[in-house]
Amino acid sequence: MPYIKEWKIPIKCISKEELLERINNKKDFVIVDTIGKYDGNKYKIKGAVTIDYPTVIDRREELLGYGEIIIYCKHKDCVASKKIASALISLNVKNVKVYEGGIDEWRAHNLPVEELI
Repeated sequence: MPYIKEWKIPIKCISKEELLERINNKKDFVIVDTIGKYDGNKYKIKGAVTIDYPTVIDRREELLGYGEIIIYCKHKDCVASKKIASALISLNVKNVKVYEGGIDEWRAHNLPVEELI
């Protein structure tokens, strides 16, 4: 069930189940991995586009053609995804959501990933 995270401005968040449902139903969305290879990370959610945290705002035009933008980072306490979502929302980008569990939760539940190149 979607919920709101209070972070400077309200941010809509989704659960791993909701994200998996979107992937399985091939909804009109893009998943943005903001971690890349930072801190030794080797994986991303299958199908995600890796746009490193510092460059997402500059590259936002690449995301505007999607019905929904889902951003994630490493884990629930990581603030990168929340900072990016709030920045995009403040720039009037629509349908931005955060998957708070991040790659750590996703992998812990053996959900589909791919190795970073």
